[in-house]
Amino acid sequence: MCVYKYTKTWFIHCELRYQLVNFLDKTQKNNILEIGCYEGLSSVFLADNFLSNQKSSLTCVDPFLNIDNNDYSQLLQNDEELNFDYNISKCKNTDKITVYKITSDIFFENNNKTYNFIYIDGCRETDFIKRDMENSFKFLEKYGTIWINDYEGENSDSKRIMDDFLEKYIGRYIVIHKGYQLAIRKR
Repeated sequence: MCVYKYTKTWFIHCELRYQLVNFLDKTQKNNILEIGCYEGLSSVFLADNFLSNQKSSLTCVDPFLNIDNNDYSQLLQNDEELNFDYNISKCKNTDKITVYKITSDIFFENNNKTYNFIYIDGCRETDFIKRDMENSFKFLEKYGTIWINDYEGENSDSKRIMDDFLEKYIGRYIVIHKGYQLAIRKR
């Protein structure tokens, strides 16, 4: 990680970083979608470790400060977007990464691709969480995985929205990880 520029170390200590190797095969074709990228530490982790197959790809979606109601507007005041761009340019498999600097809503309206792994770490507003989970499940391949940040976070509304989703889709997934983050695999 020393080659990358970052100001926050959240991702370095997250469950996904330590657990994903148990759920995603590095050698297989992986079509990965990441919603919410911040400085790109999770993006470069995914690119460096899970895009070895020639046909693998990573799609990054983050509006940065391009929308008025960004729940991270207080955090996005320095060089986060510049750090993201720099980190993506320096990582292994940079040529397999496509970046969309738009909201996830706009992305999903125009998306026609499916993914075997989706990491949701975007806007923490409950309406966005609900739509990101619904849309992600729609574009998730059979046996694909959705990994969601902040399940056991500070915002109890986030957990409630995620639990409501789990209740709505019961029988269509299995929970493969539950802690600070939540991961499900589609049946």
